[in-house]
Amino acid sequence: MRPAAFEYHRATSLEHALELLGEFGEDGRPIAGGQSLVPMMNFRLARPGHLVDINRLPLDTMESDGQVLRIGALTRHIAYFAHPLIARHFPAFLEAVHYIGHPTIRRNGSIGGSISHADPTAELPAVCVLHDAEIVVRSTAGERRIKAADFFLSAYVTALEPGEMVVAVEFPVPPANSRGSFIEQAERSGDFATASIGVTLEFDAGRIARAALVCCGADLVPIRAPEIEDFLRGKPLDAPRAAEAARMFAASTDPVDDHVASAGYRRGLIEELTRRAIEAACNKAVEGR
Repeated sequence: MRPAAFEYHRATSLEHALELLGEFGEDGRPIAGGQSLVPMMNFRLARPGHLVDINRLPLDTMESDGQVLRIGALTRHIAYFAHPLIARHFPAFLEAVHYIGHPTIRRNGSIGGSISHADPTAELPAVCVLHDAEIVVRSTAGERRIKAADFFLSAYVTALEPGEMVVAVEFPVPPANSRGSFIEQAERSGDFATASIGVTLEFDAGRIARAALVCCGADLVPIRAPEIEDFLRGKPLDAPRAAEAARMFAASTDPVDDHVASAGYRRGLIEELTRRAIEAACNKAVEGR
């Protein structure tokens, strides 16, 4: 299929892009890699009257002050693999991006585009929620910051207002005594996930001091599991009772039936992936990886 008619505009600066988006309101959308937006337009699921090309904007840097890692909205997925801070402090993030689509998507897709699209099975929204990231958005009215848990409202729906665009995502840098894991299951490599689980934990004296767990596939947005995070606190790394935690979490979910999987299958998959992700993160901590 072909998209509905639209007008194309190339932004020459961030200020120019924001002026255009402010002028067009709900009828305008920024576009960079177009890996999510263009297919939606081709199927007439999205019909923006104006596309604002933001590829020339200087929003493709990754910077850290030691406390926060700031990733510009136009950073392509391929760039995460070579960043030493992600490899050292964000193992769940690094594992998650290996599941992102196919090479073309990883070369052209951007973090800003992925989280603005808000696909409920996408990896980067889950990573943002897992790491308590802040989404930095701009408009002609100024800048605001939105907690990732508040940014994703439903499938393909975010807290972005007309005229706003994502300019960066900021991740708190975890302490040295932290490890993580991300595991996903899909019908085929590169397909949308049937379910995925991300885990991060901090440890001290051989025990879990703090844990975070995110799940895709149980709701229309990535969800945290505070009751499981509390359950894991204090558990020994070599015996975290991962199977029990996984059963508890799976029992609390209410996934949907669809053409990909039944609710029962998804619940069982969530249980298995949760167990594996917890055990993998604990094993990394024990082995010092």
